Amino acid sequence: MFIEILNNTLPILTNSVRAMAIKSKNVRMHMLSVYVGVCLLLLGIFNLLLGEVLHQKVHVTGTELAKQIYSLKLDLIIDRDIISALASARGFMLEPDEAPTHFSALMNKESEVFNYKSTSLKLYHWPSWVVESYLFILLNLVVVGAAVWGYRWWILLVKRYEKNAFKNPKKEHVYQPLITHNSHPQSKVPVDKAPVTQNAKEDAMSKLYCLHQNKQSFFALFYWSYPFPESIDLESHFKLVLTKGFIELPQVSVKLLGSGGVAITLQGISLSEIDQYTQKLHQTIYQASLVYRGDLSRKDIKVGVCNYRTGADQAIVYQLTKSALEQAKQSPWQHVHRLPFNHTYAEVLKNSDEVLPEYITKKRFMLFFQPLFELDTGEMLQHEALIRIRHKSLGLLSAKQFIPYLKTNNEVMQLDIAVIEHVIALLKSEPSSLIVSINLHAFNWYSVNFWQWFKGKVGAFNRADKLQFEISADDFYTQQHKLSLAISQIKSINGAIVVDNVMSIDKLTFLAEFKLVKGIKLGYEVIHGIDKSLKQQKIVRQIVIKSSKLNLPVYGVGVETQQELKTLQMLGITAAQGFYFTEPLQEFTQVTS
Repeated sequence: MFIEILNNTLPILTNSVRAMAIKSKNVRMHMLSVYVGVCLLLLGIFNLLLGEVLHQKVHVTGTELAKQIYSLKLDLIIDRDIISALASARGFMLEPDEAPTHFSALMNKESEVFNYKSTSLKLYHWPSWVVESYLFILLNLVVVGAAVWGYRWWILLVKRYEKNAFKNPKKEHVYQPLITHNSHPQSKVPVDKAPVTQNAKEDAMSKLYCLHQNKQSFFALFYWSYPFPESIDLESHFKLVLTKGFIELPQVSVKLLGSGGVAITLQGISLSEIDQYTQKLHQTIYQASLVYRGDLSRKDIKVGVCNYRTGADQAIVYQLTKSALEQAKQSPWQHVHRLPFNHTYAEVLKNSDEVLPEYITKKRFMLFFQPLFELDTGEMLQHEALIRIRHKSLGLLSAKQFIPYLKTNNEVMQLDIAVIEHVIALLKSEPSSLIVSINLHAFNWYSVNFWQWFKGKVGAFNRADKLQFEISADDFYTQQHKLSLAISQIKSINGAIVVDNVMSIDKLTFLAEFKLVKGIKLGYEVIHGIDKSLKQQKIVRQIVIKSSKLNLPVYGVGVETQQELKTLQMLGITAAQGFYFTEPLQEFTQVTS
């Protein structure tokens, strides 16, 4: 019921926010254009009036000059020099001078006839705006300054009005469906507990799958340049909007911190979508902020994000998030900054006093299974077993991350023994027709002790033919003299070998001698970005052609995009695995079904 109400109310809220913001901006731009137009009109009228006043001043001065000439009884022809001197003293000329070369059309001298009784005097003078230019400039600056001052006050009044408008929005209109449903007698209808239990289980499983290697969580802090009204419930508001905005994620949580900031946690984000969700988070927070602060721009909202895996040390996550937020605040153009948690793995493991092999002996690990799909039919051919240990501060660590910290050969051997024992236990409890592929450590391929254990443990397993073991191409080509025991033991259980990390066609013909080799897997470096590299495509095409002559299927590893998949299909790859198809699954039944 609540989700239905949420779906009904959130679109109304989002649309109203956008409508209010757009309407506010449109009104502001319209008012600004009107204000500028009025100011320009007033400025033009002011200059016309000023010009008219100054022209009247010239007319009065010219009339006084004519009166003076009449009083002195000067003859306009005989006493021309005297009249010229008197006119020049008052800014007039009897004959016009040559106009300046530049702006001649604007600076032509004006002529006017001044009369007093029987005296009629024609004089020339400069335009009033030239003679009194300092006065024009000064008064125009005063008028423009007054207009700018008025504009600033108008902006302040508009912001104050919008602040009051956004401070108390019409919540009863937006949230009315929620109140109506809560007060409705439907709440008394009995609820079947079985669906609730089932939903809880499904929710738990969805959260469990977020522990996979390619699933990340976000912890985010955000900063806003201008404070929100104190009367609003920020936690409820942002939780409502973010839940709707990230409805596809298994969990979204929002918490108001004691410092006044807001912390956001998102779970279940794929590795390939981290950058997309980072930008989406900033966009969603910005839109949610417009509800109460319509004057905010994108640069006023800064977000710091740390992506991590479940189980990571929360103190480190928080510090990384704060650091990311500070970097975002210091950048004028980057409004959201993300720091990954994994760059601290090496430092934490190096400085840790913990003994990593104890995670294996104490069964503090999990097995995941990554399916291998046939490209022509889409059917699942087999799946690869992947181990993850549960580190108390770093969360789930892959074998590649913790194997370098295994210090003895016995610790390395115990790792592969734990994986094989776990796979055998699963095959006994959940029989499957599919093959399980196990990537053994290079040391164990040459270890006599390991293969002696293998003979006793795996040799007694009646479904051992479902086991397949992967070895690096370089090791298989160069260490044949050390692999005789391993090959004989795998042959005795009717198992198989897959040559992994093949990077070229060199020595591929060498595989024809070994019937146990049932396929080859391309190296990740050859697969990643193959849709953009003609060189990689050429290498893969050569490998496929050579392998087809040996009757060996070629598998792609680490396929992440549809473009990579289409390119591999075009090149003739038999099957592929990777995050594009599915994340590694923890439940064995999820793989075999």
